[in-house]
Amino acid sequence: MLNLRGVLACLLLAAACAGAAARQSPAFEEWADDFAGAALDETKWERYSFEGGGGGKLEVRDGQVRIRSAADTRSGIRSRKEFSSDRFMVEARLAKVGPQLPQPGKRANDLGTAALTILFDGSGRNRVEWILTSEGTLEAWAVRDGRGERLDDRKLATKMKNPVLAVVRRGDEFLFILNGPDSPPQDAQVGLRKTIKNLPRSFHVMLYGFGSSENDWDAARVTVQKQ
Repeated sequence: MLNLRGVLACLLLAAACAGAAARQSPAFEEWADDFAGAALDETKWERYSFEGGGGGKLEVRDGQVRIRSAADTRSGIRSRKEFSSDRFMVEARLAKVGPQLPQPGKRANDLGTAALTILFDGSGRNRVEWILTSEGTLEAWAVRDGRGERLDDRKLATKMKNPVLAVVRRGDEFLFILNGPDSPPQDAQVGLRKTIKNLPRSFHVMLYGFGSSENDWDAARVTVQKQ
């Protein structure tokens, strides 16, 4: 199971409450999947692409969902549920991110990626992404009306092999968080804080890797503060 719920409550309370109101804990709604079945739970997920074609490999085995798509695609799985709140945490634990498969005319070790993505529309033109690469570097992106902006300073990296990636939203503020799979919540690291204004309240969650990146996931969770 993922272990950042204590962090979520602290982060959201700090922004949402003041004075006497801070003594009242907000209510949360939780949605989660640990990929424990023999196949993708189609009541929770659907295969989804917003760039290039679909296809590729998708299987659930040994408590993981394992995804590898075709070259030059953004294809993976998207939550069927549409969530609605401007105060939430989305988190997913990575089992593996590997390089892309060799393609004609490209390097054999093209960088692989695993992206925890928050989709604010049905086309992928408005989204926020927290990405780990096969080299251990981290990238944070905001895409508005199809125009991407890299939010980090290109210096974020980790040596963790199976980290928990998490994104917290509290209004217009977004926190990009990294934690070890077995680390206590207080050890979670906030890699980046950014203000991104006027994003919708409604969203889906997507897990994918660009192109033929091998990206395997152990678990995913969405915790939404009720308002």
